[in-house]
Amino acid sequence: MVIPPELGDPDRHQRLPLHRVRPAVTDSGATTDSAMAFPAWRHLFRLIGRAIRLRCPNCGVGAVLRPYATVHEHCGVCGFRFTRSADSYFSGAMLTNLAVAEALFALIFATAIITSWPDVPWDTLGWALPLGVATMPVLLFPFAKVAWLTFDVAFRPIQPEEFEGAAAR
Repeated sequence: MVIPPELGDPDRHQRLPLHRVRPAVTDSGATTDSAMAFPAWRHLFRLIGRAIRLRCPNCGVGAVLRPYATVHEHCGVCGFRFTRSADSYFSGAMLTNLAVAEALFALIFATAIITSWPDVPWDTLGWALPLGVATMPVLLFPFAKVAWLTFDVAFRPIQPEEFEGAAAR
């Protein structure tokens, strides 16, 4: 059975990597309107590895964040623009961050009750878990921004017009 090339693994095809494309300078506030696509597993795992290291999802070399949780405008290595749409691009990262923090709270709470039953330390849980719920989103926020960007790049492929021109750097 012959599989058409467009249905095969995209990582098997020889293509020019996007990080070598140098289009003209574009407005940094432009919106990316690329079509949704499910990435190949190998590509998805490569993107996750780059996100864990807080690196550019396109080239894997440039840093995404400045000190603490401020996102660079574009990658210093390949020129990929990190804000892919309007100014509220990373609001999804805030929502995801809150959901992850609440899920961690529920997991830790349930684990503490199950493992210490019937002598549950209610006093300790009464002050430790709210403290954790308040601090966990703050600690996870830089990772949430990079994870949001990586998720977006994985399912909405990068377009050549999303790069800063050589003159802008």
